[in-house]
Amino acid sequence: MKHILRTILLAAVASLFLSSCGNKPLLDETRTFANDTWLRFSSEQFSVTSTNTDDCYNFTVTLLIDTARYRATSLPLMLEMQSPDRENRTLFTTLILRNHEGRWMGTFTDDGLLSITHPVRQYYFFNTTGTYTVNLSQRTHYYEIHGIKSLHFLITKAKLEYPE
Repeated sequence: MKHILRTILLAAVASLFLSSCGNKPLLDETRTFANDTWLRFSSEQFSVTSTNTDDCYNFTVTLLIDTARYRATSLPLMLEMQSPDRENRTLFTTLILRNHEGRWMGTFTDDGLLSITHPVRQYYFFNTTGTYTVNLSQRTHYYEIHGIKSLHFLITKAKLEYPE
């Protein structure tokens, strides 16, 4: 009986491990900013390798923000991508940091930083296989914005569901 339970437990752990391997992100990187300052003309560069053109992906950013230093209600971002074929694409998005009542969106960490997650693009298809260069930058009118602790960029495979 003990042997059977051990075998069932090992099989369950193995199936859990194998099922989680299929959900591995295409890109999962965090960048921290020196002195918690993000410069306008210093974009964060990422490399991502696309292995097929049939799958679609979701692009998500998570920022850690010191709200005592960065008090704006939003943060505009620009994502520039260059394909292996030298094709350029530019995506724009704006993170809403406060709602209309002035309350901060997202959640606060134990050390008092605002953690906010925002979808940059959903259901994105890569046109060709190969290594893409992705530059992510802030688009405020300030040369430097203070209070941005880190930027986490995540690209995960999306499940595209067609309407019936």
